[in-house]
Amino acid sequence: MSRPDNIKVLSLAVLPCCLFFSASSGAHVKWFLPVEGEISSAYTPYGLLDTPVLIWSGIALLLILYSVFLDNKFPILPLLKNVRQDYLMYLLKMCTGLSLLMSAYSGVIFAPHLRASAGFGEVLVLLEAVIGLLLVANFHIFAATIMLMILSLGVALQFGIIAAMEYLNIFGIACCLLLFHFYPMKYRAQLKAYSISALRILTGIAIITLGLSEKLLNPELGEFFVIKYQWNLMANLGVTQFSNQLFVLSAGVMEVVFGIILVLGTTTRINILVVSAFMLASNITFFASGEYSEALTEIFGHLPIIASAMILIFFGSGNKLKVTSLWNRQVADLSKFE
Repeated sequence: MSRPDNIKVLSLAVLPCCLFFSASSGAHVKWFLPVEGEISSAYTPYGLLDTPVLIWSGIALLLILYSVFLDNKFPILPLLKNVRQDYLMYLLKMCTGLSLLMSAYSGVIFAPHLRASAGFGEVLVLLEAVIGLLLVANFHIFAATIMLMILSLGVALQFGIIAAMEYLNIFGIACCLLLFHFYPMKYRAQLKAYSISALRILTGIAIITLGLSEKLLNPELGEFFVIKYQWNLMANLGVTQFSNQLFVLSAGVMEVVFGIILVLGTTTRINILVVSAFMLASNITFFASGEYSEALTEIFGHLPIIASAMILIFFGSGNKLKVTSLWNRQVADLSKFE
């Protein structure tokens, strides 16, 4: 495929996402809600058969099918010879460790709204701090990943299964690092090939859950956030017909779409690049509006996702547990990931 053709395919892949996606999907809505989590306002949710829901359902299906179609149109990129795998994995450890340490220092687990309670919660915060130190120091990583999995299970016990699923990307990081540093070593070569796929799939499930829990199933959360920070991009551009309700629906649907595409493993690099771009846009928006505390909160909270994005940008889908592998036996671009 020639260079102009590559650029054309790339443009066709990115354009629909840029047209339909919004910056609010880059922000974790629950991080910036009132501490008590009570939103006192009359928000009217859409019904399943309402026209906007039907239209966005059709758009979502088309984008997912479009991603599957485009996946085989991209050239298979070889691993970059100048990029060492262990350097990228250390970036993942460092970013995750720093995020965990900041959360532990603030007395929360993973995120600002998951505030630890006395007793069991304090034990989880201590465990979080220990894991963060081990990851930053790049010390006893196999043990650190096991503890990180236990911490994720602790979040499920403390805050419920939905909260745990919203941060399943952390569990995905633990799985990725565990497979990459697996003991005994005689199984490592076989299991390492699944490390990127585990990271991709679990990150995708986390994004889907966030889209559902913060926007589609609980639209009042998203609308409260949009009103408080005036993040209705379309209304700000003068499209007054684009209500806050419709904006939150649009953002939620696109968040779910990007998560599904990650799980499927199609056009992974393009998908994660677009997600990263809008995460960056959300941070810039906070800074531009003078919300410096919120911007810093989001930067530190997003460090694990940023590092995961770097892994997926360099190594793609991992080509294990990928939907197109069911009917396509192309040579995997991660076949040399050892």
